[in-house]
Amino acid sequence: MSFAGIPSHASKKLHTPKNTKTFANPINIVFFVTSCIILSTSSLMMLSSVIPSVTSAISSPNAYPTSIPWINNESECQHTGRSWQDNKCWDNEHSLMF
Repeated sequence: MSFAGIPSHASKKLHTPKNTKTFANPINIVFFVTSCIILSTSSLMMLSSVIPSVTSAISSPNAYPTSIPWINNESECQHTGRSWQDNKCWDNEHSLMF
């Protein structure tokens, strides 16, 4: 009994329903597993298409001749170790990775 004869609610046990919404229900598990499968498959597909092109560019140091536009005379061109042809300075060791 409480003050002024009003029954106290503190003495009564409050029965609240348990929270039945948890992460580990079948729908969430199926969604999580499916998402993981899709993510890993797409990641592997992207990596399998990118890795060969990167490794081939790194492993084969091919040189391609290219003209150097800022060198305009033969003496300067030959001084830098390049060759002068058709009024252009050519670099025979230019790499695509440059």
